Amino acid sequence: MIDISDRLDNKRMRIVIDSSSNVPPALLAEYQMLEVPTLVNFGTDSFRNNIDLSSEAFYARFAQSTTIPTTSQPPPKFFADAYRQAFAEGAEQIIVFTVSAKLSGTFNSAQMATQEFAEAAEAGCFTVWDTASASIGGGWQAIVAARLLADGIDRPTLLARLEQVRSATIGYATLETLKYAAQSGRVSNLQAGIGDLLQVKPVMEVIQGRFAPVGRVRGRKRALRDMLERFHAAVGDRPVNVAVAHANVGGEAAELAREAGALLNVQELHIVDIGPAIAVLTGPGTLALLGHPADL
Repeated sequence: MIDISDRLDNKRMRIVIDSSSNVPPALLAEYQMLEVPTLVNFGTDSFRNNIDLSSEAFYARFAQSTTIPTTSQPPPKFFADAYRQAFAEGAEQIIVFTVSAKLSGTFNSAQMATQEFAEAAEAGCFTVWDTASASIGGGWQAIVAARLLADGIDRPTLLARLEQVRSATIGYATLETLKYAAQSGRVSNLQAGIGDLLQVKPVMEVIQGRFAPVGRVRGRKRALRDMLERFHAAVGDRPVNVAVAHANVGGEAAELAREAGALLNVQELHIVDIGPAIAVLTGPGTLALLGHPADL
């Protein structure tokens, strides 16, 4: 068994994430995280997110598709390949961050993949971490882990700090249209039609690992402001690490980031593409604000 009191760093413990975590590429490279791709399906054609299909290509194909695309969690083989690479490059332990298990089967795939490394799994070399969030709400937890490991930390303290961040992670999102939610069965066609006709925009919270509706607001600008004010109500003047995640609306994301910077006590801010895993369910135009207090 591993000695849990051992001091770990980024070389001894390697971080693996799934691509729906939306960790910015610069941070992926800086901390040498290994990213496992989700699968994007257009009919019978499947693509590995960020490998076979870029975000730009996804949205272009999405706009031209006559049927709504789907996504599926990475198969265990994709995770096993990442684990194999991590061990080959000198890692002694691996920590895997996945989207909420209540939203996807990704967590189960990551766990199943550890069975290919029975000796390492039995020795306690794997930590599969359910972020209980989505998009960069989970990605922030991987970033926090990377920075703690960069300074050196033992495993129990690392997991305790991550639990603090997971418990304090905040996320809100709003949709441009309910059409895609109706196509995926999240709302009825009648609700979607009435909502779009009246310009009613849903505001959702990521809470306890799920998306839950918390409000309906007339107009896009009001919905974005409502989302921002809810975030502010949760954190007050505490310093925050926050990210704006968007589905092909970079201009609006930049404006929301500017408003977040004016209202919140922002310590670190990123703008990321929300990626196919969420965009196929909520549609282009989705905007989300996700983060956590930076003073934990």
